[in-house]
Amino acid sequence: MTIIVVDDEPIILSGEINVIRKVSPEADITGFNSPVKALAFIANQSVDIAFLDIEMPGMNGVELAKKIKQIRPETNIIFSTAYDDYYAHALKLHASGYLLKPIKDADVRAELDDLRYKIEHLPSEKLFIRTFGDFEVFFDGVPLKFRYQKTSELLAYLVDRRGAIVDNDTLITILWGGETDKTNFLKQVRKDLKDTFTEKGCGDLLLIRRGGMGLLAESVPCDYFDWLKGNPEGIKAYHGEYMRQYSWAEPTWVNLEGKSNLWEM
Repeated sequence: MTIIVVDDEPIILSGEINVIRKVSPEADITGFNSPVKALAFIANQSVDIAFLDIEMPGMNGVELAKKIKQIRPETNIIFSTAYDDYYAHALKLHASGYLLKPIKDADVRAELDDLRYKIEHLPSEKLFIRTFGDFEVFFDGVPLKFRYQKTSELLAYLVDRRGAIVDNDTLITILWGGETDKTNFLKQVRKDLKDTFTEKGCGDLLLIRRGGMGLLAESVPCDYFDWLKGNPEGIKAYHGEYMRQYSWAEPTWVNLEGKSNLWEM
């Protein structure tokens, strides 16, 4: 879950960030004391929730909310202000919430529990999959450890397939070169991936089918998926290497190389 907080008063800004982080420790929170800087950020980054002060010089919170809605219509706007004079404006903008300063833990929690635009797969926001360079999976910024080395490669192949259900025979061919006696080991590797993801609250990102499995690609934070969508952060992350430890990834790398010039035009 990505949150921005905008307030021109540094002390108040810091205090609000601390309150929100206390209520939602898993969230990625960025603070801005300038509406212009906040807009520049949101133009290049999907934001789930924006906590906006209203009384700010240059561009007030209502004007900022209108601009945010033009860029990211489904961003939840929550106004935080010392005055209740702007409640009508909040209603007109279909804001998700309206908090009076100083904001309190219970009030923030109530707003996050009743957002206008629901946020899917909240637990997966701690997860990030890197494919550019060496393949690596991170949770809370720390590399995620699996019981088996092949578990990481299994996940890597599911990422490469971008959500397609891959049958067990294909997985055995990819992971062990088609050795027929690896069926039981594949079961253990699949279970390791499922158990690890479930333990981290990300089990719903796996598509488990009899005889195969896949990944709910549209909900997985991943540099490759960002690149495919044309997101600036994904395009900037690619430097000519893709899952370089896996030879089966070369066709996708060739495709990336061929299309990278298009993003640069």
